[in-house]
Amino acid sequence: MANIVKFLLPRAGFLTKNVKSALCTSVRWESSNLRSNLHKVNNLEKRFLVWTGKFKTVEEVPNMVPAETVEKARNRMRIRIANLMMAATLIACILVSISGKRAHERGESLVQKNIDWHKSMKEEADRKKAEAEVAASSQ
Repeated sequence: MANIVKFLLPRAGFLTKNVKSALCTSVRWESSNLRSNLHKVNNLEKRFLVWTGKFKTVEEVPNMVPAETVEKARNRMRIRIANLMMAATLIACILVSISGKRAHERGESLVQKNIDWHKSMKEEADRKKAEAEVAASSQ
């Protein structure tokens, strides 16, 4: 808002004095309101303020900080964490691709694993069925 007023006031020859004073008053109120808009920070927000470089240590961070400063620190940390998550996802994709290629070289495949699993399950079921028949015939 302040930038808009600074841009408009020199060019505002057609505006009346009342409009100019109203614009200036609203800018003054807005800037004073931002200064008085303090936020009580918790430990995580204090660490965010330190990690983003606003303060050198956690002990230096006051209990009340302008909300705008805390919001900027939160946004920067949100961006950093998102970038780290993207990098971790990319690394994981590369590792899974390498692992899949190595498994293919060894002759392993999901289809073969599935066939082997079904074969072992069928053998186990046949064995249990034979045990049940032996137990039934012995009685």
